[in-house]
Amino acid sequence: MIIKIDEKQGLELYHKYMENDFPEDERPTYQNYKRLTLNHLHEIFIYKENDKEVAYFISIEKNNNILITHLAVIKEYRGKGIGKKLLGDIIEYYKDKNLIIVEAESEEMANNEKELEIIKRRKKYYMSAGFTQQNNLKYLLTDVDYSILIYYYKSKLDNEEIIKIIKNIYKNILPNEDYLVIENKKLN
Repeated sequence: MIIKIDEKQGLELYHKYMENDFPEDERPTYQNYKRLTLNHLHEIFIYKENDKEVAYFISIEKNNNILITHLAVIKEYRGKGIGKKLLGDIIEYYKDKNLIIVEAESEEMANNEKELEIIKRRKKYYMSAGFTQQNNLKYLLTDVDYSILIYYYKSKLDNEEIIKIIKNIYKNILPNEDYLVIENKKLN
């Protein structure tokens, strides 16, 4: 069950889970996270099964488009199919929207074979739920290189339209617009 949580719970979630679930370069600083939370610039959700917190995600909505900035199954519940159920429930939750964008680290970010396998598995996880990788489009966000995967509820969009949507979503979110670099280039 997806449950939107309030500011206080959202701030607690950062220290309770995010600090352990995401590397420092893939999560906002606590100060920026607090700013986003208190100014209602993102929404924070807990996912419960049998009245237990088993996962969470954070989203930003702009013009009926959704960006999932963070999604994690809580460590002790990983490998039990919860992520797949959560993603299905997220798709259902946002069914009246245009699209959902998720970020997955690009394969170039892997430092070794184990990390590369995790990145490939993460992309496969999204794609098995109906997300498609936006070809030739990547972005660099706070020095992390991401591939963009999209779940379309309506018609598919070209890269220029996706770039406009992403820039519009991040416009008031990032403390510095230089933190986001979007590449639209022909990949070999």
